[in-house]
Amino acid sequence: MKKITYILFSFLLMVGYTYGQGEVEALQFSKNDLYGTARAMSMGGAFGALGGDLTGVAINPAGIAIYRSSEVAGTAVFSNENFKAGDISNDKSKFNMHNLGFVGYFPTRNYNVPLVNFGFSYNKIKSFDRKIGAFGANRNTSLMDYMADISSRGSGVDPTKLEFDSNNKDYDPFQSGEPWLSVLGFNSFLINDNQDADGYYYTPIHDETVNNSLHLSERGSIDNYEFTVGTSINNVLNIGISLSLADIYYNLYSENTEDFARGANAGFDLRNWLTSEGNGVGAKIGVIYRPVNEFRFGLSYHSPTWYSMTDIYAAEIEENVTEYVTDPNYEPGITSTANFRRDYDFRTPDKWIVSAAAILGQSMILSVDYELTNYKSMNYSEPSGSYYPSDDFNNTNSYITSDFKNSSTIRAGFEYRFIPQFYGRLGYAWMQNPYDKTFKTKQGDAMIAGSNTAYRLEGDANYFTAGLGYRFNRNFYADVAFVYKTQEDDLYSYPNVFSDDSRTEIYIDAAPYKLTNNTFKGLLTIGYRF
Repeated sequence: MKKITYILFSFLLMVGYTYGQGEVEALQFSKNDLYGTARAMSMGGAFGALGGDLTGVAINPAGIAIYRSSEVAGTAVFSNENFKAGDISNDKSKFNMHNLGFVGYFPTRNYNVPLVNFGFSYNKIKSFDRKIGAFGANRNTSLMDYMADISSRGSGVDPTKLEFDSNNKDYDPFQSGEPWLSVLGFNSFLINDNQDADGYYYTPIHDETVNNSLHLSERGSIDNYEFTVGTSINNVLNIGISLSLADIYYNLYSENTEDFARGANAGFDLRNWLTSEGNGVGAKIGVIYRPVNEFRFGLSYHSPTWYSMTDIYAAEIEENVTEYVTDPNYEPGITSTANFRRDYDFRTPDKWIVSAAAILGQSMILSVDYELTNYKSMNYSEPSGSYYPSDDFNNTNSYITSDFKNSSTIRAGFEYRFIPQFYGRLGYAWMQNPYDKTFKTKQGDAMIAGSNTAYRLEGDANYFTAGLGYRFNRNFYADVAFVYKTQEDDLYSYPNVFSDDSRTEIYIDAAPYKLTNNTFKGLLTIGYRF
């Protein structure tokens, strides 16, 4: 028999058995923002063949060999990010440091190898700080439909595994190996168990329309620290290599609320908490070829970043379905989990970058980068020495291979020197969404993690950039940049579910919200060369 209400007060960290990161989270930790110094950002980030800039070194390590003096520089950023779904709009503004670095120039007085330069840089390559809200009235399907569906798959979940046992206080159904949504939905009276010749199946407590509201609050960033060394051969071919150390911190609170059409305040709230932390290592190698002074061509390779990750997570459902429950002893309540912990390894995709630049006289620069990222190669695995089965992530990795593709990024920039001290710049960047066409057109039949059902399918991102630069003297300079990003995503409260006989037919239509993301950034870089 279902528990009338159950609140688990334990806050000890426990090992989770049914929770793992999904394919959407893999992309979240793999895809970077447009980042860098004000000069590079104002030129759309197109610095792979130019070098001589901290961003150019981050894109192509060979760019460090362009330097003919030492340099220290830092970049401060003000950003305002707006997410709008329907009539609900959320703004997030912040101010922090995005870039800091040092390059040391060491001439060797050798014609064939005239220098050996080294450098260190810090870059905030992605920010997670945002708030997202959405509301939908009179929706024809419910999160309860999705709960019932995943509980009915195969021969269905044995309901005895979902119940809390008053005679066995040590039994926790959240550690039974069954989906958390099944445990939460069943003990909150949102889904009912049934049985036939094929096994168990579940039905939602009602089939009326619902009003759905979704709230997501995210914090954190991905920070990258790079140590680079490079040299030039005959002042024609530049070579560089970097060691990259990365740090991830991500915190999520999500609340998915549904109100029923019948009864005062009838409905439920599904709440999830997740903190992901990790450290990773990767490498970059690149070359820049300068056949003549006016043209430069660059090629660089970024290896995957290999992360060691830890997730801490919990969930709860608070429900009031008095109007729908026949049990006279029913009282509204909360079903909640303890705080669970999961350790795992994660590998980001690798990428190739091809670049070209033209330096026309003393006054004009044109530059373009093309970046190809293999998102199909994202991969989860168990940490060495883990007692989990080695194939625990096979299902997620299979989804990644099927649903993602190679993705392109194009960056282009222009700089014009009005006078020796004053520069104007323009740029543009386009980042292609990395989803396979079939997955994208099927509207998000995604593999989610645990009980957090909300996610975004990102659209293509467009960046429009501009900026100015001023050289106060041969040593001291300042650059400013203005970056406007626009992107339209699909925001899902839970995944679509397609019929077994034809993926073209949806029988649980999540009706995603159209989510518009407009971001403005202002950057200031202060640098000193010596």
